[in-house]
Amino acid sequence: MARTRRIAFILLLFFILSLCLASAGFAGPRVISLYPGHTDNVLALGGELVGVSENDSSELNLPRFSPRAGAESLLALQPDLVLTRGLAERMNPNLSKVLTQAGVRVECIEPPSWDEFPGYLCRLAGLLGLDDPEAGAARLETLRSFIAEQAEKARAGGKKGPRFFIEATGRELHTCSPGSWAARLAALCGGENAASDARPARAGSAVAPWGLERVLKSLNEGLDVYLVQRGAMNASTLETVRARPWSGALAGVKLAEIPEADLSRPSLLGLERGGKKLLEIFYGGNVSGEEESVK
Repeated sequence: MARTRRIAFILLLFFILSLCLASAGFAGPRVISLYPGHTDNVLALGGELVGVSENDSSELNLPRFSPRAGAESLLALQPDLVLTRGLAERMNPNLSKVLTQAGVRVECIEPPSWDEFPGYLCRLAGLLGLDDPEAGAARLETLRSFIAEQAEKARAGGKKGPRFFIEATGRELHTCSPGSWAARLAALCGGENAASDARPARAGSAVAPWGLERVLKSLNEGLDVYLVQRGAMNASTLETVRARPWSGALAGVKLAEIPEADLSRPSLLGLERGGKKLLEIFYGGNVSGEEESVK
């Protein structure tokens, strides 16, 4: 009888050990993200981050790496996967080669366009070893539908979808190109782009030249919202816009400031934050106190 209990106990221990080993075997990869957009999406999909780019605006308490970081500093974290993009690759051309030789998988993925985003999420889910690679794309569809529904409800309640202009850069007043993430998100929120005929600075670029003359023309034709995208590309603030010699032309126009990461970064987290803020700007509400009309 005692022998039987011992055998049963050993089998139980073996079973528990097997479960632990199986669980460990299915653990996702340790990821270093060298582009903030990838960081946002790894977080949204539930991946394990062990390091991020130094220009990542998140509050993650993780090691941060400059664009020219040496491979040794990354390898010290024992990553399984490093996510990067073409710009980072060009700034540090030997990094991927050294990491790959050390047995670390490196994936160079460009920031996806609005239409490419579902496929990007599926690819990222596969790299993270998720059980359901379609889960991210399904969440995206749900989120986009929710934003569109909220905009439709606002318009059904008598609120007008505003005519807007996005200032992507204060210098020479570039705007976001019509096919960019920012323009598509604003359109999803029910806005009408006053610069819908802008042409990208180059093929695939998210910014497009516009200039003061056409900004003033848009104002004369009727503009509801002047949206200042603030971030790496644009240091303008509501105060600096109001200080411009031509700011009197903005009388009665709603000025609003929104972080570049929320308006232009292809990410699930950015879409959620940016959609919420744009809906507040377009249909009422206050965005962190950073919204007012020029008198």
